[in-house]
Amino acid sequence: MNTFYKNHIKIVILFCSFFALTVTFLYSCKQEEYVDEVSSSPGVLKFDYPSLVNAVNIADVTKGDDRITFPVRIALENPANSTFTVNLQPEPQLAISQTVANGAVINFPDFSMPQSVEVRFGTRNVTFNVAVSASAIERNYGKNLVFAITLANPSKSQKLDESKKSVVLTLSTTDVAKIDELHFLSFTAAASNPNQVVTQLTSPNLTANNASFDSNGFLIKAQVDLGGKASRGFKTSVAYNADTLKKLVAKGLLPAGTAILTNAAMDLNDVDLGDYKNSTVVEMRINIDSIFARFPSKVAVAFTLSNPEKYQVNAAKSTLVYLIDPLRIFSDITKVLKNTSQPFKTSTIDPNQGRWGVLSGWLFNAQGNTRQSYSLTNELNGSYGSFDNNNSTQIAFESGYIAADYGKPGGAPTSPNITNGKIYQTVLLPAGTYKFDANIRGGVTTDNTKGAYGVAAIGTNIPDIAAPTTPANFVGRVAINGSGSKSFTFTLNAAATVSMGFVATLSGSQAVNISGVTLTRTLNP
Repeated sequence: MNTFYKNHIKIVILFCSFFALTVTFLYSCKQEEYVDEVSSSPGVLKFDYPSLVNAVNIADVTKGDDRITFPVRIALENPANSTFTVNLQPEPQLAISQTVANGAVINFPDFSMPQSVEVRFGTRNVTFNVAVSASAIERNYGKNLVFAITLANPSKSQKLDESKKSVVLTLSTTDVAKIDELHFLSFTAAASNPNQVVTQLTSPNLTANNASFDSNGFLIKAQVDLGGKASRGFKTSVAYNADTLKKLVAKGLLPAGTAILTNAAMDLNDVDLGDYKNSTVVEMRINIDSIFARFPSKVAVAFTLSNPEKYQVNAAKSTLVYLIDPLRIFSDITKVLKNTSQPFKTSTIDPNQGRWGVLSGWLFNAQGNTRQSYSLTNELNGSYGSFDNNNSTQIAFESGYIAADYGKPGGAPTSPNITNGKIYQTVLLPAGTYKFDANIRGGVTTDNTKGAYGVAAIGTNIPDIAAPTTPANFVGRVAINGSGSKSFTFTLNAAATVSMGFVATLSGSQAVNISGVTLTRTLNP
C-alpha cells in the first residue's frame, strides 16, 4: 500500500511539472505573438505638439523654490520595436528666429532638461521634464519666455520626423508667478531715497552712513537686500552711474559746481549673495586723490545694482547717490599739496653723486637749488639742492660744505652760500583756519635777516627772509631753529591763492633738513 502511495505521488509531481512547463511555453508563445504585432521597421520619432511653436500648459507646471518644471511629450507613429535612446539639445537660433509677442529668448542654464531620453520597447510615447529657473522668470517678468529643443542622434537606427524633430515652447511669466512672489534686489539705504534725494556725507554722519576714509581711499559700505524666499547664492555687479549724476545736476538737485568723478576713480566689488541669504554688504572705494584733485568742490558719486546672475533689480531702489563735502569731512588736507612726505620724489637728480636733486611738485627760485654740478668735460650738469637723498630723503637747504675737489670737472657739486632761497607750493584754498606743520630733522639759528622759516603768503610767491611780516599778503611763519615739529596757523576770510613753504639765508657750514609737511584745516560746522 505504501509503495502504491509513493508511486502515486511521483506521478502527481511529474504531472504538475509537465503542466508548469506547458504553461511557460504557451506564455512564451504569447509574447512572441506580441512582438509580431510591433513593426519590425524603425519607428519615426517626433515631438507630440500640433505646431512648431507651442505655449506651455500652466496646469502642467510644478513650482519649486528656485525653478518650475513641466513635462514635454515625444511620440512615435508605431510602438517602438526596441528600446533605444534619443538625445535632447537646446536650439537657441530656432528660438530667436520665431516671432513671439513680447518674447524673451532664453538658453542654458536658464532652462535645463536631460541630455537624453530612453524610449522603451513597445511604447508609443514618452515624456521628460524641462526646468526653467525662477531667476529667468523674474528677470524677464511680464514677458513670454521662448526656448527651443531638438531631438538628435537616436540609437539603433531609429528615425526622426524631420518636420517635427524640434519644438519651440513659450512660457508666460505672469501666469507662473505673481508679482508678490518675485525676488527683487535693492539697496537698503535706497528704500528711503526713491526719488534720488542725495545722501550728504559730512564728518558728523559718516559712521551713520557706513562711510570712512584713510590715506588711500574713501570707503562706503552699503547693504543689499533680496526680497522673497532666499535660495542658491549668486552675484550681481555694482556699476558707477555718472549718467544719473548728470541728470541730477541738470535738474538742480545737486549744488552748482559739484564735481562728477570718472569710473577710473572707483574700485567696485561685485555683490556676492551667499546661499539662502537675503542680505549682504558691498564695499565701494573712491580714490581719495580724485576727491582732493577737485578740492574744495563737493564731489558726487552714484552706484547702481546691475546685471544680476539671478532675479532682477528693483529699479526704484537700485541706485545710491552720495554728495561728499570735503570741507566738512577732511581736516587733514595735505593732499592738496604735492610730494609732502618721505620718500620724496625728484624731477631730476645729480648724475655725478645721485645725492642732490630737484624736488618734484615744488616751486623754487634760483637760490632754492644752488648746488652746481659739472661733467668730466667741465660742462654744467645743472643746479640741485632742494632734495637730499640722505636720511631717507628730505627737503633741504645746505651751504658752505666745500669738497676737496671743489670746482674740478666731475667733482662734487659746489655748495655756495644761499640768500633768500625759496622752496614752496601754491594752492587755492577756501575761507577757513589752517595749520602748516613741518617736521624738521635739522634747523639753524634764525632771526629776521638769516636762518630759515616756514612761511605762507597770499599770492604766487613767498616773501624774503628779511622782515617777512612786512608784505600785506603775509599770513604766517615759524622759525626753523631746531628739530621737531614747527608750525604756524593762518586764517583766510575768503577763498584765496596761497603760497606756502620755506625760505632760507645760509652761509658757511649750515643745513636745514625737512622730512615731511602737513596742512590741516579747522572743519566747517
